[in-house]
Amino acid sequence: MRVSGCLLFQFMSPTKESANFYTLLQRRLHWLVIILLIMQYALQEPMSEAMARVGRQENLSFLDFLVTTWHTWSGICIAAIMIWRWQLRGRHVPPGAGKLSPMQSKLIQLHHMGLYLVVGVMALSGALHYYLDVALAGVWHEFTKWLLLGLIGVHIAGALTHIGNGDRVFQRMMGKDSLR
Repeated sequence: MRVSGCLLFQFMSPTKESANFYTLLQRRLHWLVIILLIMQYALQEPMSEAMARVGRQENLSFLDFLVTTWHTWSGICIAAIMIWRWQLRGRHVPPGAGKLSPMQSKLIQLHHMGLYLVVGVMALSGALHYYLDVALAGVWHEFTKWLLLGLIGVHIAGALTHIGNGDRVFQRMMGKDSLR
């Protein structure tokens, strides 16, 4: 039986690429997290409504069940993928492609660490609130939701700045085919 022909294994298999780019696996995991986060934020209101019904000890509809299940399990998946990405980042980080001062490089590094940390806190606080009914964890989950949105906004602004500057930092996450 040939496992490598499976679409999932093709999607997740690392490939050799130039040292100036993130690996194919790193890029795919990055964009998968983005898709999952968009879904998380899109389901924010239905999730809040479902949790309010749980708090009032009302029965959940089938749709509420689907929303809460999707939200919790995709949150767990996001956390697992981010741990995987952190591990992959330890193995391969392409060299900087822009003209950044040491201070700018340090700020960018802190920003990326903040993204990983906030996603981890969100996953942990969400799990503690949902599964163990820890009220303070729910407060942290709500706070970090907005903190993550701010960090994502800064991340997008940075990516757009690199595009505007014409340097190749943005292409590191898009792959060598984006240079054409």
